[in-house]
Amino acid sequence: MRTARRNLPSDTQQPSGRSSTLLKSALSSGLRVITEHVPSAHSLALGVWIDTGSRDEASGENGISHFIEHCVFKGTKRRRTHHIAQYLESVGGYLNAFTTKDNTCYYARVLQPHLDRAVHLLADIVLHSTFPEREVEKEKQVIIEEMRGAEDDPEDLVHDQFEQQLFGKHALGQPIIGEEPQVLSFSSATLHEFVRRHYVAENMVIAAAGAVDHDVLLALCEKEFADIPHGTMQRRRKPQPRPARHITAERPIQQAHLVLGTAAAGYHDGKRHALAVLNAVLGEGMSSRLFQRVRERHGYAYNIYSFVSMFTDVSTFGVYAAIEPGRVDRARDVILHELALLQRELVPARELNRAKEQIIGSMMLGLESMTNRMTRLGRDELVYGRDIPVSDMIAQIRAVSAEDIRQLAAVLLAENALSSRTLLPSA
Repeated sequence: MRTARRNLPSDTQQPSGRSSTLLKSALSSGLRVITEHVPSAHSLALGVWIDTGSRDEASGENGISHFIEHCVFKGTKRRRTHHIAQYLESVGGYLNAFTTKDNTCYYARVLQPHLDRAVHLLADIVLHSTFPEREVEKEKQVIIEEMRGAEDDPEDLVHDQFEQQLFGKHALGQPIIGEEPQVLSFSSATLHEFVRRHYVAENMVIAAAGAVDHDVLLALCEKEFADIPHGTMQRRRKPQPRPARHITAERPIQQAHLVLGTAAAGYHDGKRHALAVLNAVLGEGMSSRLFQRVRERHGYAYNIYSFVSMFTDVSTFGVYAAIEPGRVDRARDVILHELALLQRELVPARELNRAKEQIIGSMMLGLESMTNRMTRLGRDELVYGRDIPVSDMIAQIRAVSAEDIRQLAAVLLAENALSSRTLLPSA
């Protein structure tokens, strides 16, 4: 069933002055297809989105979504590994994938004449991967090496440990990559069973942005995804964040690494826009308060920023800093002082406007990328069931007041509400 065609608001206009056109349809299988035609583009980004990520894995399955993302490139009923690699690269295209805690995406970048190749290949790897046992065993070693690489990166490690500390045994507290015992237990049959349950029409979206004709893409998808299986929509258990705790551990590293934060608003929470502005004021970029106070004024940290990692129903919000070991306590005191200021005092109008324009400017610059446009389409459809016009997002950001920021900070940033994870160099 086709939905009505409509033009996006004027804020999505390209430099040429011609606006993009967004269309949404459903195939006969119920699989949703969303496109944004950008007149000035010569290429397109096409993604197959599955509303399944590491948070949807059962006990004993941790890491399987990411593992499948790797293994779909290892052969299908029609192609071997090297044929998959060559099919788009031979025409200058690009094929890749990623897994998050909320979803998995397989995507391609191609010039407009090669849309059919992109659809054909993405359908093949998503629907017809064979997961040869020999390739599965080889990929286990690749993933384990990736794990070891992550363990050698203390910044990534302390973030993973912080989320585990915050969410405990809930799947949101588990690393996307999984842990070695679970990964070693996977088999071809295990992967096929997970795909059978999750890679279904009701749980998937096809999104494309750039030089794409909606009707042409529909016809291609109707053919290539004709045998997509059916199943049930994803149902998720909302996490209950743990009480605030402070944990310190040692590793053979040179710098100390600190994460200080808490659980906050998810994609469906009306406070998410205030959270984005608060994040920009506090620690996003070189002009932010944390960068200016902790690094520029005191020289306590080489790297410091605040962050929001947002999921469907919750997010993690906090501060990360890489600190000279002897200055951890002093750096933490300055960070806590800045958090306390946001709870007590209104952000000055000039600073508030700068933070808003920083967010809006970054958003608009992102629209120059067809991959970013495709990502916005796919993610909005999975999260909200519709596209969120950029003009609406801009209006909601601009509507955030200094009092909104202060009230949010008073709840989120109270010292007794914050958890911390610290990695110190071992003696």
